[in-house]
Amino acid sequence: MHWVDRGPEPAALEAIRTHYTPRWVSHYSEESGVKPTDSRWRDFHSDLSRAFSGLCAYCEERDNGEIDHFRPKSRFPELVYAWSNWIFSCHSCNQAKGDGWPLSGYVDPCSDSVQDRPENFFRFDTGTGEILPRLELSSDRKDKAQEIIDDLRLNRGHHLRERLEWLQLVSGAIPEDPSYQAPDDESYRSFLTSRATKLSSITRAWLVERGYSVDG
Repeated sequence: MHWVDRGPEPAALEAIRTHYTPRWVSHYSEESGVKPTDSRWRDFHSDLSRAFSGLCAYCEERDNGEIDHFRPKSRFPELVYAWSNWIFSCHSCNQAKGDGWPLSGYVDPCSDSVQDRPENFFRFDTGTGEILPRLELSSDRKDKAQEIIDDLRLNRGHHLRERLEWLQLVSGAIPEDPSYQAPDDESYRSFLTSRATKLSSITRAWLVERGYSVDG
């Protein structure tokens, strides 16, 4: 996981939010009326996909994706049509997360707080492909990191295979020793570590382990 800036919300969203939000609030907060059936957030799938570069915000794999309500609709109905509550997610991560919301919340891929951005919660074992809580975290923050790893099953076999296969490709294209570099190596590293490239976080970890300097 790494931080993503969604950018400004699409202009058309305000009118939809004003029209549809009250019925969600009425059903879940006031326990009134039938459960709403609208899903106009899907109208903004392409907008959110562009904001997240077509990458799942949780596993960083490229996917057609879905709109995840970071704070679940049933618990935060006032945020059903809030751009700030939408996360671009693959089906696997979205399904695993479901309606869950722990007491301390989940690590937010789009956090406004710099200290609460994903980079400050997670590290990678580049030998196994696992995403893990950072060692220096307080117990509360370590628990928060572990909770989203476990609940979204971010270390399931298919995720580990994807990361290790990707690192194998990276290792075949980037010299293990930073002192031996072809003229175009720097531009290729910039591409691999770009937030718009899949699995850039574990790629960054792999490069740092080998002595490369990684910006951002």
